[in-house]
Amino acid sequence: MPKTYLSVPDNVREVLGRKGRTVRVRKGHVLLAVGLPANDVYVVTEGSVSVSLVSAQGRETVLRLIGPGEMFGELAAIDGQPRSADVVAVENSTLLVLPGTAFVELIESEPVLSLWLARYLAHQVRYLTNRIYELSTMGVGPRLQAELLRLAGDPQPDGSACITRIPTQAELAARIGTNRETVTREFALLVREGLLAREGRRIMVPSVARLEDRLHRYSQTA
Repeated sequence: MPKTYLSVPDNVREVLGRKGRTVRVRKGHVLLAVGLPANDVYVVTEGSVSVSLVSAQGRETVLRLIGPGEMFGELAAIDGQPRSADVVAVENSTLLVLPGTAFVELIESEPVLSLWLARYLAHQVRYLTNRIYELSTMGVGPRLQAELLRLAGDPQPDGSACITRIPTQAELAARIGTNRETVTREFALLVREGLLAREGRRIMVPSVARLEDRLHRYSQTA
């Protein structure tokens, strides 16, 4: 299960830092809005932000949660088009901000940034392709399992994993296209089966392989 994002490596962050400035925002601050013409590029240093779209009926779909070391806003800087999603700080956060023109100049002059950006955009295409497949072919249960596996990341040597950045059940529901009550029910089922466990403010996955196996089996019948 591929990760949601690729973190900006230290050598690329050093390049971006030459043209950037540090800003701090409070929880709930709207950083970007659909249709906005601004083209700044952001790297999250501390905290996290949520990327989402809202339908004409008012239903929000969360596309992803962006945490420390991750970048957003690069598409508008590259193609000059208006913002394609809303981005809101979900906690007090610190960001590195670059003007779009400066970002493009660095792409043209810094091969280390250009190569990493190509890999980053390729990774995002694969991630979004997986999301489209899940939303169009899987039931709610498998979609939740797939999202939890992405949040868990790579397993530890013993095969377990820990989710420390836990979205609320309402946020999980928005990510997988369902409602909070359904997420609550499916989550409780995974806990009863021993595939998940709560430890304080963390979610433990005792065996990533078992959860992946369940996803594979149930997605075939969804």
